[in-house]
Amino acid sequence: MALTVEIAGVDRTAGVVFREGTPRKSENLNQKTDSFEFRVRKYGSLTYVPTLGQEVIVERNGTTIFGGVIVRITETLKSAQILEYAVSCNDYSQYLKRELVTERYEGETVGSIIADIIANYTTDGFTTVNVVGGQEIGSIAFSRLNVADCLQKLADTLSYVWYVDYDRDIHFFPKNTETGPALSDTSGNFIYDSLEIVEDLSQVRNVILVQGGEQISATPRTEHFSGDGTRAQFALANKFDKLPTITVGGVGQTVGVEYLDDDTLFDCMWSFNEKYVRFTSGNIPGSGTNNIEVAGTYLFPIVVNVPNLASIAEFGRYEFAITDTSIRSQSEAIDRAIAELKSYQNELYEGSFRTYDDGFRSGQVIEIVSAQRSKNIEVLVQSVNAVVRDPLGNQLDYQVRFATLKSIGIIEYLQGQLRSKEVIVDDQETLLNFFGLADETSLDDTLAAPMTSTGPYVWGGFNWGYGVWQ
Repeated sequence: MALTVEIAGVDRTAGVVFREGTPRKSENLNQKTDSFEFRVRKYGSLTYVPTLGQEVIVERNGTTIFGGVIVRITETLKSAQILEYAVSCNDYSQYLKRELVTERYEGETVGSIIADIIANYTTDGFTTVNVVGGQEIGSIAFSRLNVADCLQKLADTLSYVWYVDYDRDIHFFPKNTETGPALSDTSGNFIYDSLEIVEDLSQVRNVILVQGGEQISATPRTEHFSGDGTRAQFALANKFDKLPTITVGGVGQTVGVEYLDDDTLFDCMWSFNEKYVRFTSGNIPGSGTNNIEVAGTYLFPIVVNVPNLASIAEFGRYEFAITDTSIRSQSEAIDRAIAELKSYQNELYEGSFRTYDDGFRSGQVIEIVSAQRSKNIEVLVQSVNAVVRDPLGNQLDYQVRFATLKSIGIIEYLQGQLRSKEVIVDDQETLLNFFGLADETSLDDTLAAPMTSTGPYVWGGFNWGYGVWQ
């Protein structure tokens, strides 16, 4: 069955030009906009002229393969009697860019946030059936963002992806979890000699150095100092995580926080950032060997180095450093390094193939297993471009591009961290919604009937100088 092109609810297939590379569909990765291009002619009884903003639905074999809106029209004159219009369409995500969202959500799940935004800021029949939204968000604010940008902000926060399907349903889900048809030497679902695979060594990383933040020690440490009767300040080797315990000659001292507490109330003052202890006036320690003790749990920098020996043996040593001060433990730093190794310890692949089969979509993870090529790899479909292959539109020729899932390890790590932590994306600004109010008033004015008089008219009395006129 040929393609059918419906525009604004009317079948306009008769005027569509099925040759010279059109119609053409470009399907891009996840939230990136899909597009559809076609040409339509006006002549004779075909009087239709496309209009910006009209809805376009394209079906093949009874299945919708594109739905969207006209965003660009180019008019040309083909002959004295024929006008041709090159029409460009964006998918339904175009409708998600109409209204700006100004909202703050606290303690709500992703699913409820998306449902609320769709209900209050769209009017085009969108649904949220395919939203994976169980993750709770501690706090998130949207300040003058359109709906598409709000979805992207949520997706970036959780390492998820999203797109709108051709039935106007929102898909929101963890990256790299949608699978597609597998390719093999005998699968028959692609043009066999069109498969091209490029191997790339330039991004291999097999020794990962992670520098995180600071971790609190499991056990306390004691530092010793010798007083001389005059010295008041002592530099510390460690940054204690809280007020340390300080003794002089075995006698406990009261400890205040430098720059915050009053000197007169404490025996000594402790500085967290500058790492010192200062004894206040009248409390200077006397002479003695190691008579001053400062004890407590302390902070130490997190630095781990994780190699992958198999990758080093195959490709040689490729080191890479990561700095992430949000990492608060050595085990978390090791997990981060392993995630990076999982993504980059092997060579990367990219390539493409052609097929006449339906079923491939950008964002799918597909497996390529080929004994002839000695390949067994998983790749991510980056784009699917389709063009009509025959003049009647019965067959589509798909060009599929793919690349290695080089980020899968990092994504798994980030999602694991999010599951164990409260998610707070808190824009520090006050969000104000201003609503105009419609108000009407009316006034009625009534004039009394005028009073009239008739002549003759005469002068009345009035003063003139020293006299009176009558």
